[in-house]
Amino acid sequence: MDLCLSLPEDPAEGIVYSLPFGFDREGRAADGHFCVTRDNILVYLDGKLAEEYKISDFSEFICQQQIGTSMALGIQKDGETVCFCAFTQELFLRYGELLKLLDYRARTGELITETDADEPTCPNCGMPLEGAKECIYCADKGKTMIKLIKRVAPYKKYFIAAVICTILSQSLWVLMPYLDRVIIDKYVVVKNADWAGLVGMMITIVSLLLLAGLFDYLNMKNSFKTALNLGRDLRQDVFRKSQQLSMNSISRRTAGELINRVSSDAAKVEDFITANGKDAIVKILSLLIIGVLLFVMNWRLALMTVLPVPIVFLIVEKLTAAMRIRYTRVWKNSTHHGETLHDILNGIRVVKSYGNEVREIQRYTDCSKEWAKSATRAEIMWYLTIPVSEFILTIGNFLVLYFGGKLILAETLSLGKLIQFTTYVAMLYEPIRWLIQIPKNLADVSVSAGKVFEILDEESDVRDAAEPVDIDIRGDIEFDDVYFGYKVYNPVLKGISCKINKGEMIGIVGHSGVGKSTMINLILRLYDCTQGEIKIDGVNIKDISQHSLRSQVGVVLQETFLFDGSVLENIAYAKPGATFEEVIKAAKIANAHDFIVKLPDGYNTRVGNKGYQLSGGERQRVAIARAILHDPKILILDEATASLDTQTEKQIQEALGKLIEGRTTIAIAHRLSTLSSADRLIVLDKGRLAEFGTHKELMQHKGVYYKLVMAQRQTTKMRKENGNAQQAAAQQTV
Repeated sequence: MDLCLSLPEDPAEGIVYSLPFGFDREGRAADGHFCVTRDNILVYLDGKLAEEYKISDFSEFICQQQIGTSMALGIQKDGETVCFCAFTQELFLRYGELLKLLDYRARTGELITETDADEPTCPNCGMPLEGAKECIYCADKGKTMIKLIKRVAPYKKYFIAAVICTILSQSLWVLMPYLDRVIIDKYVVVKNADWAGLVGMMITIVSLLLLAGLFDYLNMKNSFKTALNLGRDLRQDVFRKSQQLSMNSISRRTAGELINRVSSDAAKVEDFITANGKDAIVKILSLLIIGVLLFVMNWRLALMTVLPVPIVFLIVEKLTAAMRIRYTRVWKNSTHHGETLHDILNGIRVVKSYGNEVREIQRYTDCSKEWAKSATRAEIMWYLTIPVSEFILTIGNFLVLYFGGKLILAETLSLGKLIQFTTYVAMLYEPIRWLIQIPKNLADVSVSAGKVFEILDEESDVRDAAEPVDIDIRGDIEFDDVYFGYKVYNPVLKGISCKINKGEMIGIVGHSGVGKSTMINLILRLYDCTQGEIKIDGVNIKDISQHSLRSQVGVVLQETFLFDGSVLENIAYAKPGATFEEVIKAAKIANAHDFIVKLPDGYNTRVGNKGYQLSGGERQRVAIARAILHDPKILILDEATASLDTQTEKQIQEALGKLIEGRTTIAIAHRLSTLSSADRLIVLDKGRLAEFGTHKELMQHKGVYYKLVMAQRQTTKMRKENGNAQQAAAQQTV
């Protein structure tokens, strides 16, 4: 977002941000600019500096929306509110963003100057980066290929064996034209040829061909071993890295895109290594050896042979940049195609529920057409150059045949030698044709390789400390002035400080979007707080190994997810070595055993994709059983009973009552009545800790929590009255 739209007529030095405004603090029309340097706020009126403030004198900045106009406000440390200016609503988002930056500057002393996190672009070509660190159009393809070559190192013995076998095979093929020359000059064009010698030559040629075939077999065997192992390692490494990335990194990419990188991109790299990896060495070596042979045999004819080659490479070089762009578009459309397919199939129940099959078929068809169109354009552009290249290379052949024929007629060159020479010319042009194809192949595979290495090279936002500790968690949790925002300067949670004691049942309440689930995510360390500390048993959560932390925390999330396996496998997921008896015990506590045994195959019943073979309440009870089996030290319940009917919810609450004994439990629930028995309640309002106490204390205080309870009771009362009215109307109708 551009926060430097225009500057005043005589701007001061060091202005980082500058936004225009149309009204002064009194509401009068004005031609002004609100400017920010690293330390000061400058307010310009009619091109002249009217006011100057130190950012450090303020504790908070507010963008206040009104009717027609909005205002930029600052609250000084002495509590006085300063109105800097007023502006039209079209500038509201920009001022809101700028004041968040100033708020962050006031808290931390740091002014962030890179604010294009939502719309980063490449500094070279201006194209959007779309979540990547490097532009896929401008990225250095050479560096990518060097990384790829380095990954061959673990299998260098297979790779070297393949190269040696290929060189030996090519060397044997280089001998063939010489043998052809001997046969023609000694046995074909002469009278009374030595037939025994001819038979010997034929046996030699057949033997060499068989030997070359053996080398080709060994070459392909070792090439495939190299490529398949490399492809396997790439897929495993990309998948492993995707598991290690923070939620912030994963959320920037769709599941379809990650699947594409693990499977399609890694497979394309594997195919490239199989087809082109070692051939690059062999072809270049062949080119040099055959070139030397041609010049040794007849340097004049050799010059005619290589004369067209620079022209061909010049044409290819001119097309290379264009091919990279086109194959990048092919990759983007291919990825979009995979994302769309994954999205539609993943949401097939919603698609059918709304009768949108035809629309989704059309959406998928459009993606397929776009992918095919971009691939066709890339291939057509490339293959238009092939006839031109072939024609130019053929000129060299014609020159050799014409002048070589004249030399034969002049009896200064034998027929066999000319045939040997023209065969070498054909063999010279083969690696040249291969090299001509390399820019196309590189343009295609370098995009996929680049996207694979983008994942592999990405540093996770959430990393273990240099020497992480494994602790046996007791359950004390402390938030110490915690701030968190997906943008560091736009916090969702602001200055949260509270202490949760071991064994307490804590409820977190507040309006939607105030940061309840975010607090849970921070305890799980799915994200790291941007300021402040979270401590468990007095140890900073960043110093605890992630495995140690999460292995002792049990979670039942609002969005229940079950894997496509049996009920038994889904419950035992929390404890892979659990016995069948332990699984049954956990299911009974979660009130899930009774419905499980009624399923067609009991605990061995498959739950289907995302568990859709079960009802919402059944899925949730399986998830609760999974958390119970985990036997956590800290239990987190995010709307754990949201999908249950009243009767089942009561039973689950009783079961959870047994489960939470001796454990620190943190629960989120929109139905506040379910949290009334909590030891204490955390009340969040606008990202801040508004209240913290027992249900009774908070009701007596008559603050935010009281208003939430009263509003919910009123809603429940209205629903009950509406239900009674509908029931009475139904009885009258009967």
